[in-house]
Amino acid sequence: MILRMLNIIAILFVFSQASAQDLAPDVPQNNEVYKSLKDAIIAQANGIEVVHLDLKREKLKIVPMEIAQFTHLKTLILDKNSISEIPNWFSNFTELEVLSICRNNLKEFPPVILELSNLRTLKLGDNLISVIPIDIDKLENLESLWLWSNVIRKYPASLSDLKKLKYLDLLYNDMTYEEQVWLRELLGDVVIELSDPCTCEFDE
Repeated sequence: MILRMLNIIAILFVFSQASAQDLAPDVPQNNEVYKSLKDAIIAQANGIEVVHLDLKREKLKIVPMEIAQFTHLKTLILDKNSISEIPNWFSNFTELEVLSICRNNLKEFPPVILELSNLRTLKLGDNLISVIPIDIDKLENLESLWLWSNVIRKYPASLSDLKKLKYLDLLYNDMTYEEQVWLRELLGDVVIELSDPCTCEFDE
């Protein structure tokens, strides 16, 4: 009798496992991070909403137009490519919360990024950016800003209007001691990462 009950339980367990496997492909994987543009396009075509896309080290020189279809993106990673500009259609990513374009060839802070008001994390480290835009405060939900290893020489007072900012990474940007003191006073409650101040003189 006991042996028979154990057999029944075993059969029910196998059946339940098989049923779960059968159902799994139909469950949208909304939390999946797609690391291939092709896979993301296939998922979208199958009715799965793509919200996390990681295209680092893809040897991209421009941002692929195909990304524009993922209008519900919350995370977009484009690190370690050769991208020099960000297209205007980025403004369609109204739900984007995390954007990382580190180690590319950006020569300026992309203006279109200022339209992404839901951004919480913005990483633009290791580019060629020289100026933080004066209207940076448009990013009203920004909590962390990463600008390490750029050539930034302009630090607008409007940084203090980023009320949710908690972390600012400015490592390996040449700053004088006076500039660093001013920035720390301006952003008293923000954790700021700075390299040792330089003693060099800059041309205006």
